[in-house]
Amino acid sequence: MASVKLYLDKRRTKDDGSYPLKLKLFHQNKARYINYGFSFKPSQWNDDENMVSSSVKNSGRQKATIMKKLAGASVLIAENEDNIEALSIDDLRDLIVEKVFNKKKKKAADSKDRMLFLFEYAEEIIDRLKKAKKIGNAGTYGNCLSSLKTYLKDKDIPMEKIDHTFLIEYQIDCQSKGMKVNGISVYLRTLRAIINKAIDEGHLSQENYPFRKFKIKTEATEKRAISKEEMQKVLTVKLPEETRVWHARNYFAFMFNCRGMNFIDVAYLKKENIKSNRLVYRRKKTGKLYNMKLTKKASEIVEYYTKGKKLKPDDYLFPILPKETKGDEALERERFRNRRKYFNQDLKRIGEACGLQTTLTSYVSRHTWASLAKFAGVAPAVIGESLGHSDLKTTETYLANFDTDILDDANELIVG
Repeated sequence: MASVKLYLDKRRTKDDGSYPLKLKLFHQNKARYINYGFSFKPSQWNDDENMVSSSVKNSGRQKATIMKKLAGASVLIAENEDNIEALSIDDLRDLIVEKVFNKKKKKAADSKDRMLFLFEYAEEIIDRLKKAKKIGNAGTYGNCLSSLKTYLKDKDIPMEKIDHTFLIEYQIDCQSKGMKVNGISVYLRTLRAIINKAIDEGHLSQENYPFRKFKIKTEATEKRAISKEEMQKVLTVKLPEETRVWHARNYFAFMFNCRGMNFIDVAYLKKENIKSNRLVYRRKKTGKLYNMKLTKKASEIVEYYTKGKKLKPDDYLFPILPKETKGDEALERERFRNRRKYFNQDLKRIGEACGLQTTLTSYVSRHTWASLAKFAGVAPAVIGESLGHSDLKTTETYLANFDTDILDDANELIVG
């Protein structure tokens, strides 16, 4: 339990031979001092009573002021007994300075010195991502935060309390709820990213890093690639024109012909992304720039959806996202999730119609492209580029040696 007492600091003598009076704070086996603004010479201080001597002029008024602040600090500690242990000694000192000594809080420039709480900081990161229009990433952090709030029963904790034991117990709690290994991995990697940001921004000491000896477990996902013969079935199966499944197959074919492109990137493609029969866009997830020659099939699909339409450069290429949501990133992302759900439902029907054993989803296009590339002898670095491996730094290091012509030739080899 924290406590306070008066302390005449005789470690340093002022020019007039007096010593400053301080409030000494004890908390978590540490001590901090708060200056009263008074100083007394040894003859003016009664050591037995630990109080200013009655012989000092205006001693009554000084005693009252000293005792008022001492009592105020003691009351503040008692009234916040349940929350005190969650505060560092420096945060508790700042609280006493503000509430008892009536001094203003530290300025924003000093905000890095204050205690950092998990929920508060995670929400700050989410707000930053939303302002940067990184709605998908914001959603990932939001899901992790919701899980942590459930685990902690909505009671926020200082980030320095997140240690190796916390990670183990949180992982066990997720497992007890029936979560899969890779789902838990996403939450733990997100939590690790939050802690890394706090360290990078100077809020948290590297000494508090809890992942130093903690390994995040993952497991291999089920097979998502299909054979080239099966892919041909999907691309050529007869479907009623202008129906939802027919459009879904068009988007799927476009994705396959564009190096296993992500469905979200297809949805957000604009007219301006087509330049002289080349597709130039930035991946929504990573921001990485892609520049590729459109294959014959990809060009035909683009031609179908743009022919006879006077599209402006920033108009969407495909009718996946509703026009009325454009500009509202949060609403647009919500609509996209809805469209992706229907897209995968339609792909599943197409796969069943083709007699596939593997469930056809948007990911099958990417994994099949990569699998066929592997069998065709395409360099692993090119495959990594198409899939967007988690180890992007390694992939990008290799790909720095490849120009767009090599990537175009590889694509033609696979889809041709």
